[in-house]
Amino acid sequence: MANDASKIRFAPNGNIYLAPAPRTGTSLTVLPSDAGDGKTAPTGYRSCGFVDASGVTIIPSIETDPVNVWQSAVPVMYTVKSAAFKIKCTLVESNDLTTSLFFGAEWKQVKDADGKATGTYRLDLSSTPELTEISIVVDWSQKGVLYRCVIPRAMISDRGAIQLQRTENQKYELTIDALDHEGGLGYVLTTDDILGLGKPAVPVDPEPFKATVTVPGFASNDNTKAPWTAKVAVTHTTGLAVVSLLRADKSAFDEQATVTKDGTYDVTVPQGMKTAEIKVTHAGVSSCFQVTDTAQTGTSKACYVLAA
Repeated sequence: MANDASKIRFAPNGNIYLAPAPRTGTSLTVLPSDAGDGKTAPTGYRSCGFVDASGVTIIPSIETDPVNVWQSAVPVMYTVKSAAFKIKCTLVESNDLTTSLFFGAEWKQVKDADGKATGTYRLDLSSTPELTEISIVVDWSQKGVLYRCVIPRAMISDRGAIQLQRTENQKYELTIDALDHEGGLGYVLTTDDILGLGKPAVPVDPEPFKATVTVPGFASNDNTKAPWTAKVAVTHTTGLAVVSLLRADKSAFDEQATVTKDGTYDVTVPQGMKTAEIKVTHAGVSSCFQVTDTAQTGTSKACYVLAA
């Protein structure tokens, strides 16, 4: 088979998600069966947030023993002594999930003598700690090609040390080891054309950005008495999107605000403007919508061309 540079993979995007390990009959954790969309946590899982720039290390390993015989100077076969599947990562967000994992205990509110919360939280380290089983999912992607590693049952087997410094953030270094789950350690899912069954070898581009405009108060709006609101929602963005409102005299689009990635923004349309034109611009591409105060959804249109 010829060399194919399009098969070289990187992991510029990714995330780690955790949930309680599934238990037979009573578990609320449903193990994912697809590679996801590269952005959304699997149902029942929580994101661990930012990970150190070193990324995530996935280590499958098999330890073997040789079978030696009298008639040969080399082993005639190997037998499996042990198998392991590990995840190593360094989390950098200080929240209840990451710190509880690192210390191996749960936070509780400190209350005063009257049972009122004091605003202080306490985490007790036991001299006989109980080990918690977790389920871990690691997602990574490159230009729309998705990968997902799932370990149904795991425990934290090793922890690093927190360095408290003036010029460097706190880090929570963890090693997570897979436990047996119905005869397996874990599995990997992907949308990559691993088997060469005809899907494009070149990674597909992510979906283009989309915008929609709705009017939450359309049923009761009356532009002659008060301003009204149009809600702009953007998806599949790789950065900020700019929302603009065309002036009533059509002399200019006034920039309203920037919308964060996959977010929403409320545009206030001034009193007296029954119909408005809203422009959403992302990565040099603009989409325009005509909205009316008494219609639920804005309609797509060609953007108004301003006079020079």
